[in-house]
Formats: sequence, C-alpha cells, structure tokens
Amino acid sequence: MGEQSWTDHPRLRSWLQRQESSFPTWTATHPGNWDFTPASLDALESAVRADFADWDAAWAARDATSLTVPAWYLGEVCVRAGAVWKVNPAADTDPDGPAVAIPDDPAESDSDRYEDEDYRPAVLPVAELRDLFLKPPDWRLHQVPAAFTEWYRAHS
Repeated sequence: MGEQSWTDHPRLRSWLQRQESSFPTWTATHPGNWDFTPASLDALESAVRADFADWDAAWAARDATSLTVPAWYLGEVCVRAGAVWKVNPAADTDPDGPAVAIPDDPAESDSDRYEDEDYRPAVLPVAELRDLFLKPPDWRLHQVPAAFTEWYRAHS
C-alpha cells in the first residue's frame, strides 16, 4: 500500500475534524456528562436509541451528523482505551466511516502472513451504533472499549 497511511490519511483527518467541530452542536441537544469514559456510553446509547427508531432509520442517517457525531464520540472513547483511528488507504470511500483499531495490525501490511493469533480488536463506530438495534437486550455500548482494554491486558 506504499506510503499511504491507515492512521494519517486526508480522508480520515477530514472526517474526524468534521465530527469534532460538530460535537458541541450535538451536545447542545443531547445534554449529558460527555467525558469520554466508558461509563458515558450508556448515555450515548440512550441518545442514539432516542434519535433513531430502528436499524433502518440509523442506516438512512449513516452519513448525517446525527449518527456520525455520536460515532466519533464512541471512537474517541475507544481511542482512550488504546485504539487509533484508521481508514483503509487503498479504498476510495468508507461506507461505514473510519474504524478504530489496535495500532500496527499485521493485516495492514503488504505481507500475506496473517494468523489467528494476530487478531486485534477493531470497530466501525458508525456501524456499531446502527447495529445497536440488532444486539441482544442485555448488550450495552460500554462493552465496546472493553475489547481494547482486554486485548492490552492480555498482551502486556
């Protein structure tokens, strides 16, 4: 993939900047303690469920700030748990927005070597919020950053 970077890409920088600059407007209509902790994700989950009736409504809003800003927030909580923002530099678009993942994933290299033990957690925050409507009733959004915390715990 040459010199293009998964973590420092113009498409990624632009998307992140748009969401961050829209965050104050979103929080004005969604009051809460937006402190970028996993505990705040319960309020984020409630806000998303209140804003969208179902998966189809969230799918229709996949490019709208009403979904992308909360997705950015979810991603930022994951970043604080050790993830980094990424886009595939070989793709022209990101239909589900950028991902958050563990740095230096072997799947990002030009190497054909990728084994099961190389698994590293990754999340597409836009899809994760949309898929809230498909999850089992006991599943909670605050479980998402735990995958990163647990991976680091197991690999330190």
